[in-house]
Amino acid sequence: MRSAAERAARAVASWVLRRSPAGLLLAAAFFWFSLQPSLLPRTWVLQGVLSGLLTAIGYGLGALIGLVVRTVLARVRPGAVVVLRSRHMRLWLPALAAVVVVLTYGESLDRQAWTYERLGVDEPGWPLLGVPLVAALVLLVVVGVALALRAVRNVLARRGRRFLGPVVASVLATVLTAVVVIAALNTWAYQRTIDGLNSSMSLSDTVLTPFDPDPPQTSYVTSGPGSDVAWDGLGDQGRTFLGRRPSAERITELTGEPAAEPIRLYVGRGTADSVDERVDVLLEEMDRTDAWTRSVVVVNVPTGTGWMNEQLFVPLEYFYDGDSAVVGIQYSHLPSPIAYLMEQDAAIVTARAMLDAVRERLAAVPEAERPLLVVTGESLGAYGGQGAFADLDAMTAQVDRALWVGSPAFTELRRTAERERVRGSRQVAPVVGDGGTIRFANRISDLDGASPRVTYLQNADDPIVWWEPSLAWGEPDWMQERRDPAVSPYLRWWPTGTFFALALDMAGGNDFDEGNGHLYGTQPLDAWRAMLPQADWDDERVEALRERLRGVR
Repeated sequence: MRSAAERAARAVASWVLRRSPAGLLLAAAFFWFSLQPSLLPRTWVLQGVLSGLLTAIGYGLGALIGLVVRTVLARVRPGAVVVLRSRHMRLWLPALAAVVVVLTYGESLDRQAWTYERLGVDEPGWPLLGVPLVAALVLLVVVGVALALRAVRNVLARRGRRFLGPVVASVLATVLTAVVVIAALNTWAYQRTIDGLNSSMSLSDTVLTPFDPDPPQTSYVTSGPGSDVAWDGLGDQGRTFLGRRPSAERITELTGEPAAEPIRLYVGRGTADSVDERVDVLLEEMDRTDAWTRSVVVVNVPTGTGWMNEQLFVPLEYFYDGDSAVVGIQYSHLPSPIAYLMEQDAAIVTARAMLDAVRERLAAVPEAERPLLVVTGESLGAYGGQGAFADLDAMTAQVDRALWVGSPAFTELRRTAERERVRGSRQVAPVVGDGGTIRFANRISDLDGASPRVTYLQNADDPIVWWEPSLAWGEPDWMQERRDPAVSPYLRWWPTGTFFALALDMAGGNDFDEGNGHLYGTQPLDAWRAMLPQADWDDERVEALRERLRGVR
């Protein structure tokens, strides 16, 4: 006797073969596309998930198209429907789909080899044979769920016909099923998962463990001697940021110049209940440490978890011989993608409040004594930091320098720059105005000879930079324009498919060497060197600093 799982699998397979030959053809086409190159290589498991998901979507679209065609033909040419439903048609269409899959599988993997070779990584080899198996499993799960929902919808429709007409009952059953599914997903899956993550990450942020660094013994950081801010309220990332501050002695060791003790200040979500209260705490800390007297004040907008990427500001601490103050405020406990979904305004609200308060206080300092005001952020931090400004002109007017690393596609100021770019410049590297004030760089060589006030570092193969919902229905400019050397010449846009492909690319965005994907490494060092007169170091000293920064996160 067959098991329930075997019977379910056979039922799904039988349904797939019988119900929609058109769905099979489109499923084969979507499977072929899922194997085409994307921005970055994927593991064989992720490739299987993508292939299974897109195959299911292709089947669903094909089934819908087939239903529409059969309905229309039934009214205008009934004989054609008989042909479409004939036994021969149902035999050769699946066979044709199988041939398409077999013939294109190897060719598609050969095209992916270009990306592996460019990144200098080995191809997966034999594990790729597991891709069809994972894809089949995902396909069966998706189709099985669809069948179950369809069965529920049919039951509701049949019962509704007792009181309503067949058309009204069918429509209401479909709507009711959709509403119940969405509500269940939001309540039981999405919301509970988010609440669980928020709770666990909040706990890890506020509960000290033996692995946490000890409170600092210097007054130049938050929670040090003279500070009223509790060490356990700063969060894991805040404590790490403060504990890694380079000493004046260490700076002098590299520069050979006398150095001051750099200031690092941080306010965690656990420090105060509201954004305004956290900003007040930060200002009190800046007063306590005389941060206003430093040569440069760096406002760093952290990522979702509160992470302060040291690559963004350590170069400034060295360039200014420790005469610097780096400040930040945590706005979330969650990883950036989840923080954006749950608290998408938190990054902007916090960044705006922090910047406005710091600018207001700096305005009271005599101009001759006023520190340089610098703002920076990476990923969701770049999104939040740019959201603090009304437009590009406001950004260049309100801060002295700005460095944005890996800005997500939904960042409004970046989108503005792309819309207003000089005609003929590409979306991956838009030219704004004369290109002297705001500069987009896909690689450090793009900054040669430039001294911009605002720099956008965005790798051409960074999926976080290029993924956006509109990929599901429209081809972006960067795929139509002349390709950047880091982007595969075989990359093609496909409705729905490119959306999911880049979404899964994000999972491996940090798995490669710096300058690829979402890993920018020491590139901010070169950006600051181009942007700041104070960074006029010789190559030997810059490379010595780069060695210190390698591997720092």
